[in-house]
Amino acid sequence: MILKSLNITGLVTLLVDDTLTHKTGKCVWGLGWFRDAVASTRKRVATAKGHNWVVIAIAFHSPLTGKAVLALPLLARLHHPGKGKPSCATLAKEMLQEVLTHFEGYRFTLVGDGAYACKELLKDLKEGVSFVGRVRSDAAVYRPEPKKAEKGKPGRKAQKGPKLPKPKEAAEKADRKRSKTGDWVWKDVKVTAYGKERKLQAFSYQAVWPRVLGLRKIQIVVVRDTEGNMGDIYLFTTELEASLEWVIRKFAWRWSIEVLFRAGKQVMDIEAPQHFCRQSVEKVVPWVLSMQSVLMVWYLTAGHESDEAKEIKSRMGPWDSEWSLRHMLQVLQAATLNASIEPHSADRPQLLHLLQTLKNWALLAA
Repeated sequence: MILKSLNITGLVTLLVDDTLTHKTGKCVWGLGWFRDAVASTRKRVATAKGHNWVVIAIAFHSPLTGKAVLALPLLARLHHPGKGKPSCATLAKEMLQEVLTHFEGYRFTLVGDGAYACKELLKDLKEGVSFVGRVRSDAAVYRPEPKKAEKGKPGRKAQKGPKLPKPKEAAEKADRKRSKTGDWVWKDVKVTAYGKERKLQAFSYQAVWPRVLGLRKIQIVVVRDTEGNMGDIYLFTTELEASLEWVIRKFAWRWSIEVLFRAGKQVMDIEAPQHFCRQSVEKVVPWVLSMQSVLMVWYLTAGHESDEAKEIKSRMGPWDSEWSLRHMLQVLQAATLNASIEPHSADRPQLLHLLQTLKNWALLAA
């Protein structure tokens, strides 16, 4: 539905991340203690009790949405606590394989945070799938081309070249460099990220990261915010010919899945249902996420041109967004009521009864 309705062809961007839905209770199935991303900081990791869901979503961006990037949920798997259970990365790989099985004619770019830059997900990654994510600042990386072996020297031939500077060391090396040519040189880039155009500095170099991707070549991209609002960011991609702007922009799209999770909790109230058994736990969250996708597809294809959308947009403040899930839901509710309630849809007694019911609802809401 998503790919056909929104006419997404060619390269499809997938986003992967996990979210914690807070739940408590002795009899609730599948509960565990997990990292709470909202309550955690750089110096302190907070944990909370609940269900941890791994989600793969499709990123959608077009001239229609302007600078906004929307994440439409596609698949979700519950991450169970305890030893011997599949990790988040393993569940993500299972879902990715399911996507590849159903859509063989598409090429995919998978975007994930540092937690998904691991061998459980990226080992034996198919050539038709590229990955963009974070690389550790202290990652041990090497030159892809090994040195030529000396003739007559015994032993196994080297499979990788000499050690390269770690991403953090590469940034320090670029700071010390005085010339503007060669390797380790900062380049000025302009890219739209996180809702606005930013002036950044970046450079890249090719390497292999044996611990995660074996001997597959990757491109490491070091990014610095010239305004100092963000610390240095270390990214990598398996797309060797990708430009600096493309890598930074794709990784910035990952933020849309965080917006998706927040909207699911604040707008769809995904944490509210009080369910206990396994069947309910495994059904409710994927169903709510699916409804978010259906709602966004409806708004993108028809809802944004409706009279209700124009009326609600005219009352929006500067802090509101047309592409927020809350706005889309308001338009759908207004369109549903206008289609259901008409002056000639019932006789006078029925309309009077309907008006009284609406007054009662208004009083309850107040």
